[in-house]
Amino acid sequence: MRNLKPIFLFGSLLTMLILASCKPAVTPPPPGPPPPLPTVVQQQIIPEATREISPSPAATPIPLAVATSGIRIIAKVGPTCPGPQRPGQVCEGPYEGEFSITIGNGTEAARVTTDKDGRATVDLPPGQYTVTPKIEGRLPSGAPVDVTVPPGQVVDVTVELDSGMR
Repeated sequence: MRNLKPIFLFGSLLTMLILASCKPAVTPPPPGPPPPLPTVVQQQIIPEATREISPSPAATPIPLAVATSGIRIIAKVGPTCPGPQRPGQVCEGPYEGEFSITIGNGTEAARVTTDKDGRATVDLPPGQYTVTPKIEGRLPSGAPVDVTVPPGQVVDVTVELDSGMR
């Protein structure tokens, strides 16, 4: 019996610690919207000189639709067939990957990823840009393509990448 007393005390202590560590359930907030926050309203005093100013007749409304401009990338990779290309055989496919678009001083203006069809479109203001494929490793390889975006036009840019297959 004596040997059971320390075990019983230890078990009782362990049970009390476990029960003490249990947290009561959190009471949910009452249903309905939260009470409104108090707001401070200050009266504004408009100077006499500005009370009767009417809109200028020279003011023109801002147009809602603005013509967009940008670049539509069409990326192709090839060859996709080994050996010499036979007549009627298509050895080129779409390229799904990332492209960086930079302005003249090398600052990146945008970064886009072409979809499974090798296409991506990015809105850009008119200007001179360079489209460069971002390739990890050596292949496929592709050269940067320079493009001029005129106002209100989306320019198609075809980027051809070399798969390295021969």
